[in-house]
Amino acid sequence: MSSRSSRVVGVLLTAAAVVVASWVPFWWWAPVGPPLAFGLLALTPVVAVLAVVVAAVGFLARRPAAGVVALVAAIALLAVVVPRATDDGDPTVTPGPDSAPVTVATVNMKFGLARPEAVVGLVREQQVDVLGLQEITPEAEVALAASGLRGELPFLVSRARDGAGGTALLARHPLAPSGLVLREGVFSQVTARVLAPSGPVDVVVAHPAAPVSRDDAAGWAREITNLPRPAPLDGPPRLVLGDLNATLDHRPLRELLSSAWSDAAAAVGAGLEGTWPTDATLPPFAAIDHVLVSGPIAPVDLTTRVIPGTDHAGVVVRLLVHDERARVSPGA
Repeated sequence: MSSRSSRVVGVLLTAAAVVVASWVPFWWWAPVGPPLAFGLLALTPVVAVLAVVVAAVGFLARRPAAGVVALVAAIALLAVVVPRATDDGDPTVTPGPDSAPVTVATVNMKFGLARPEAVVGLVREQQVDVLGLQEITPEAEVALAASGLRGELPFLVSRARDGAGGTALLARHPLAPSGLVLREGVFSQVTARVLAPSGPVDVVVAHPAAPVSRDDAAGWAREITNLPRPAPLDGPPRLVLGDLNATLDHRPLRELLSSAWSDAAAAVGAGLEGTWPTDATLPPFAAIDHVLVSGPIAPVDLTTRVIPGTDHAGVVVRLLVHDERARVSPGA
């Protein structure tokens, strides 16, 4: 390699090492409002892999300074990213006579354009008990019903709207008021208490508007912060289903999860499985569709499905819910 080529390689490696090293403080302190920061943070898992590559190339090219800097960044970023791909191994509910399965799903309908037969097919195939829908329009609600959705999930709380603002919750079991107070955002949100056979479960279907689609960019963070608190110790389990327009690298969601909320995908080792965009040439890279759980409930596994007509994957999570009836022994 000529001296000039060597210098070029050195400059490029140094620049790459600086970029990946800068990502660590950026991830920690990135402002929540600017759309550019919002978009870049979703690439954190990609940058973690890039840091490993830069470190390896730096050492192979005999640029130890660049290699060491990139290696430190790689270790820091992988410490954040890798746990999402491993089962936490610590369920709050274990299989047995005092637990009962519940399957929940969330689908962003993309302005109501998701094919209704595909949504109904997902519900039937996965035997979904609770379904959260975002961006559901009145026309899409009628089309879903005509395709047989209400035959599978007859109980409904809906705030269907034209455009992207509609939200709905459907369930196999009766619904009752949850008592949870939801603060109004750009898009609608709904909540209800699902009266499942094993006991009630409070569910919120949420859809905070992303910074790129609103005048008040920081309002996206407030909408996530304003989601209900985790389940109290003496209350039923709580779930949040929906397109949160945030990955686990966005600070508002990280802060929410620092309480007693848990992200179902990360808990079962599927936290790196992208859910958006599913209509692009490349695989989906951003995991922005979530099921959050709290209380006596635990995720068992997670499945994603491409839904024609929308750019979001449908996310299905199987849960174990503590059966309140098991607390009373037969001889009591």
